[in-house]
Formats: sequence, C-alpha cells, structure tokens
Amino acid sequence: MGRHHFFEEIVNFRDLGGYNAADGAVLKDGRVYRSSMLFGPTEHDRQKWESLGIDTIIDLRAPKELVREPNAYADLVGRYVNVNLSGRTDAGRSSELAQSASSPYFMSERYLEYLSAGDELAKVFRIFLEHRDRPLVFHCSAGKDRTGVISYLLLSLHGVPLAEIVADYQVSYTYMKQDPRLLDPDKHLNIYVSYPEIMELFHQAFVDKYGNVEVFLRSIGLDEEEVAGLQRLLL
Repeated sequence: MGRHHFFEEIVNFRDLGGYNAADGAVLKDGRVYRSSMLFGPTEHDRQKWESLGIDTIIDLRAPKELVREPNAYADLVGRYVNVNLSGRTDAGRSSELAQSASSPYFMSERYLEYLSAGDELAKVFRIFLEHRDRPLVFHCSAGKDRTGVISYLLLSLHGVPLAEIVADYQVSYTYMKQDPRLLDPDKHLNIYVSYPEIMELFHQAFVDKYGNVEVFLRSIGLDEEEVAGLQRLLL
C-alpha cells in the first residue's frame, strides 16, 4: 500500500510506491506522489517537502480553480505545470452529473470523460518520463478524481492488481473528510465519497473501450518507446 505522508496543511498526500507490480516486483518509493490541494506551507510542511526532494508539480485543476486557490508550492520547485483535465474552465461537471444520477457511483462516468483530454493526458505522461530521475507530485483539488484516474493508469501500466488500485483509490475519502476546505456542504455527498465500486465500474468501462493502458496511451499519441519507459518508471 502506498505510504501516506503527514503534512499539517495537506491531508491526502501519498506515495505511489510500495505496490505489488507484475512479476512480483514492488514499485519504488519516493519517485511519484499523488495529492490533494497543496495548502500552506507551514514551516513544518516546508521542511517535509524539502526532505522529499520534489522537483516538479503537475497541477491537474481547471483555470478558475487556479484563480480561486493559487498553488502555494509553485515557487518551491524547478518546474510547475498546469494540465487541465476538466475540459472546461471550471470543475463543475461532477455537480451536473450528481443532479441527474440514479446511482451513487456516477463518478465513474466522469472518469471516462477525463480520458477524452488526450493531449493533456499525453502531456502528463511525458512529464513523468522527462523527470523520471527526480521526485514529482501530481494533484487536483481533493486528490481523488482527476488524480485518481492518473493513478489508475500508471498503476495499471505497471501490472498492479485491480484490488490494490481500488484500495489506493478508496482511501482518499478517509483523508479528504478531515479537511473541510475540500468538502462543499452544498454539493451532493456522493461527489466526494471514494466508493470502491466507482473505480471498479470505471475499470470495466475502460477495458471494454480500450483493452488496456498500453493501447490507450498509444491512442493519445505516445510511441512504443515512451510506453515502454512508462512501464519501467516505478521499477
């Protein structure tokens, strides 16, 4: 299971290392981190950040989110990149789905929609390759949805069993609900809960549509060498 790192102001910051991969390998710690919004930093959090040696931030939020909450850590890294997976200037699509959904697992539909941002997704994975020797973090607002889809793709590419990917996804709400800044009481609760069924339904729909992650990455423009490099990223 990926290790959770304690910050005073960041609640859902976790390492993607430590998971069982294909052929019995274990993914390497300290290379790629996933997170919720990077609030702060306090002095403790700045020291923690520096100890991790993170050189790159991939911020997956939409433009209006950046205006409302500028990234407080952007000046602490060598490279800060915004990659908008929302398909719009603000992140309001989930609320639209919640209003008409008949199932609490409707976020699986939203995750499929994120995959249509092919150029943006390709950019994310190329940044992974460009910074393969230096720690990086990718995050959105809560660290569950956009971040969860990127995590699913990267862990699947390494042959991590679905049950472990689901477990990695499911724990997000455990951390998110500790921070009221991440939960809007005016929105439907099911937007925030990381039900395991959401990731399971998304996985099945993904496999039905694309077959596997290698095929998907090639469909958004990555070549064979890039896909092979990504498969070794955490080994």
